[in-house]
Amino acid sequence: MTQINKWLRRLELFVGCLLVSLCLGCASPEDRVERPILGDEDPREVEVQKAFSIAQSAIDKTGLGIDLSELGDLGNLETILVSPKDLENIPEPAIQDAIGAMYLVLDASGVEIPIMTDVAITASPFQVGSNSILSKTDQILMHINLAHFYLSDALRKLQTEKGDLFEIDFIDGQYDFHLSESAKKQFDNLEPEEYLLQFSIKQRQVIIDAVTLLTSARIRVIEQPGTKDVYGKLIQNQATLIDRRISRQDALYHLDQGLKMAKQLAPDLATSIQNLNENVADIFTNKLLDEVSKWGFSIGNRDEVEARIRQLVSQ
Repeated sequence: MTQINKWLRRLELFVGCLLVSLCLGCASPEDRVERPILGDEDPREVEVQKAFSIAQSAIDKTGLGIDLSELGDLGNLETILVSPKDLENIPEPAIQDAIGAMYLVLDASGVEIPIMTDVAITASPFQVGSNSILSKTDQILMHINLAHFYLSDALRKLQTEKGDLFEIDFIDGQYDFHLSESAKKQFDNLEPEEYLLQFSIKQRQVIIDAVTLLTSARIRVIEQPGTKDVYGKLIQNQATLIDRRISRQDALYHLDQGLKMAKQLAPDLATSIQNLNENVADIFTNKLLDEVSKWGFSIGNRDEVEARIRQLVSQ
């Protein structure tokens, strides 16, 4: 490809080195995984170039694109994670626009990403774009970046509506979702069926949407006729408002795809992605599911989501 985004070029170099060995450095040119050179006359090349331009612009507006210069330890992808406080000022549509733009790149390159439906979730099928003009290295990078953006979108939603009720700590690269100290004391004096009433409509919605972005779990609030929350609003049915035409999948899917492809190419990179998976999926996401279930949110396929997480982190 004649021209490519700055962040993707840097990341391709980063992963290209890792594909051989973190200790030995980059391989000789003949050993590297290269993107096929199709030439400017190939119509797919033109479409991918256009898509990359759109994606670069959308990513720049968020400030979240993975940059090699930020990766002090090439073997630690967890350094890409961002403090929730740093996400507060990102405009609401910006991350979604970037996610949609990255899917346009994959579409144009020949990688088909299925839209997650509301049917029972099984293990994500392995989607390798064998006919894609993107190299496998680039495909891995796109999956990692998409997972990063899904996670960031979920965290931004929670952070902007948390109020004094819940918190998201970010300590030593690990997220922790929990009630605030004042809310813990308040909940100690409540019956479990009263927990959900402490959340505003917006807080309930961002929790539903965040869980959807991370796992595609069928999470909802079930109507409680005649029951009002502490803000005087009736507890009515609430389901996700995430637009699946844009956010086709979730963070778990892209972490899974990135890991499976990396395992084919480089154990060192796969180990780094696996560490990221354990951090995001097994620790943070499982804790989030535990908390919201306890607070009265209904998760219709909790067992399936947990099985999906276990499979992801056990690869």
